Amino acid sequence: MKETVKDMLLSSTVEPLKNIYLINSLSRLGISYHFENEIEEQLDHLFITLPQSMDNKDYDLYAVGIIFQVFRSHGYKISCDVFEKFRNGDGTFKEELASDIKGMISLNEASPWGVHGELVLDEALAFTTLYLNSLVSQSSLPEHLREYIANALYKPYHNGMPRLEARRCIFFYEKDSESRNDLLLMFAKYDFNRVQMHHQQEMRLLSR
Repeated sequence: MKETVKDMLLSSTVEPLKNIYLINSLSRLGISYHFENEIEEQLDHLFITLPQSMDNKDYDLYAVGIIFQVFRSHGYKISCDVFEKFRNGDGTFKEELASDIKGMISLNEASPWGVHGELVLDEALAFTTLYLNSLVSQSSLPEHLREYIANALYKPYHNGMPRLEARRCIFFYEKDSESRNDLLLMFAKYDFNRVQMHHQQEMRLLSR
């Protein structure tokens, strides 16, 4: 199963955005550590080529947010200027973005990766938090989506313990029937249970 996922990762390089999405999924599901060298090589290449592609292609807010998160979370200093096209002339974010729930979540999750002085990310956090807070109590949204939004707002995954966040992400990933990959889901569950069992065995040995 691991080799199949590795093949999937290597073959995704022909489509930069698909490659970024896959790396993001591997990271959130807690299985990226199996492919650290491959991911580093791919991100080295993407960091050079993808900004040019972003200039030529009209990536939406969701895509740009994921791209920003993946690069920043792996130590690459991608510019926060990638979000400028989503702002008005006065610097405020465009109100029509509020209709894109996935994009708003992506922007919200990207904002904590800012550094001091990146005001656009401070504004992104305020803009998305105000809107997403209003969605948490909307019964018209699926329960798992409302729960995901609440977690994004109050328990950001990058602040949590990796294994706990992996378990939480596995839960939400399984609910995402539109975009989940069943092979990744199966491998993430297997790996989580394997690591969990290993930790339990270690605890038993220490308690003797």
